[in-house]
Amino acid sequence: MTVATGQTTSAGRAPRSFRLAMFVPTLLVDVIAPIAIFKTLGWLGTTPVWALAGGCVPPLLNNLRTWTRSRRLDPVGILIMASMATGVMGSIISGNLGSRIVTDCVIGSAWGAAFLGSLIVGRPVLFFLIRAVVAGEDAERTDIWNSLWHYAAFRSAMRSMTAACSLIYFARVLITLVLAQALTTDAMATIAPLMSTGGTLGLFVLIRFGMQAMRRRLEARENLKWPL
Repeated sequence: MTVATGQTTSAGRAPRSFRLAMFVPTLLVDVIAPIAIFKTLGWLGTTPVWALAGGCVPPLLNNLRTWTRSRRLDPVGILIMASMATGVMGSIISGNLGSRIVTDCVIGSAWGAAFLGSLIVGRPVLFFLIRAVVAGEDAERTDIWNSLWHYAAFRSAMRSMTAACSLIYFARVLITLVLAQALTTDAMATIAPLMSTGGTLGLFVLIRFGMQAMRRRLEARENLKWPL
């Protein structure tokens, strides 16, 4: 995800503009492939818990590939992998596929609470997550990003987007609980990755357009040219 537009990167290339098509690889690797593996292993007689574990292999390999190429960690990717890994571990320990649903709800609630709680204990968590993507290990870009906290429009945008992200997490948990009462565990194992990736895409879209709106306010009210 690229927050700043119209600028060039350290390699001299203009960053790609935001397009939903950019997430097609994510949908293939993190949604379609895990479901296909889960269903195939189940058809071959593998127990549901281990079939679910097998479904985690594609996103895991994709994260390893990204790390090997760029030596950088994607905060959003880490959230996805943490959710999947803890869910599988819970299922393996209990031997019950349904425990993954409970684990996902607990983790989703924890992240929602973390986003919400960060609003009252200093800078919101989204400030740091976006900074990791925008600045990476570049000290100069990190200092520029930190300096934007001086502007009221920037602080308001960070807090508003963080609150919205928190609501997305809690909404996903609520929807999961409602669906868990109406659907079978096997159906939920198919739907859960779709909901997870859908929620992540929703966060991407929210952050992207929220940052665009904030940039326009900074340029209009503070006469500040976007520095990143």
